[in-house]
Amino acid sequence: MGTGWRRRLNAWWERSWFEPEHLEKALLERGLKAASEFAGGLLLDVGCGQRRHAHLFLPRVRRYVGLDYPPVSGGVWAAAGGEQADIWADGQRLPIASNAVDTVLCTQVLEHVPEPAQMMREIARVLRPGGYALITVPQEWGLHQEPFDYYRYTRYGLAYLAEQAGLEVVLLQPRGGFWAMMAQRWSAYLYDVTCRPLRRRGRRAAFALCAALVLPWVAVTQLAGLALDRLQPLERNTLGYVMVARKPA
Repeated sequence: MGTGWRRRLNAWWERSWFEPEHLEKALLERGLKAASEFAGGLLLDVGCGQRRHAHLFLPRVRRYVGLDYPPVSGGVWAAAGGEQADIWADGQRLPIASNAVDTVLCTQVLEHVPEPAQMMREIARVLRPGGYALITVPQEWGLHQEPFDYYRYTRYGLAYLAEQAGLEVVLLQPRGGFWAMMAQRWSAYLYDVTCRPLRRRGRRAAFALCAALVLPWVAVTQLAGLALDRLQPLERNTLGYVMVARKPA
C-alpha cells in the first residue's frame, strides 16, 4: 500500500508543473515524440538509464534494447528504482555488430562522454544503411551527474559530430527558446536554494512549508516561460537540441 501510494505520488509529481524541471522534461518529450516517427525495427537505446521515453518508441519498433554504462547507471539509476539495462557496456565501444541496428536512440548522454566523436562513430557503425540515429543534447544546463559532465553543444557542434561520423542530418530542432530556457533555469535555481537543502537535511516540516510557498512560483514561472516562448521564439538561446541523422544507404 505504502509503496503503491509513493509510486502514484511520484508519477503525479513528474507530470506536474510544480516539479522544478518539468519544462525541460516536457520540451524533451515533445522533441522526441516528433523524432519517434523515424524509429523502426530494432532500436538500441544508448545510455538508457530509466528508459524514461520508451513509451514513445515501443509502438513503432520491433524490439527495444537498452544499453548503459555500469558505474553510472548501476549506482545512480538502480538506486532510484529505475529499469535496468539489457546490456552493460561503454557507448564509446559498443559490443554490437556493424550494420545491425535500425534505430539508435541517445538522449542527454553525449555531454557525459569523454570522447563524443568516438561514440558518434560507434553509433554510425552499428546502424544499418538507411537507419536513423535520434539524439538529444543540452546547450544550456548546469553541472549534473558530476564528475561525468564534460560538454554542452550548439546546433553546429552536434551536426559536425554527426557528419564527421558519416551521418546525414535530416532534422535538427531546438528544444524551446530564450524564455523557456530562462524560466527553466530560474525555477530550478529557486527550488535548489530554498527547498532542496531542507529536504536533504531531513527537515520535513520546514521543507513542507517551503514547498507550499515556493512551488506555486515554480509552476507559474515555467508556464509563463512556455507562453512567452510561443509569442517570441528566440531560439538562439535554447535548452538543447533534438537531432535525427540518417546513415546513407
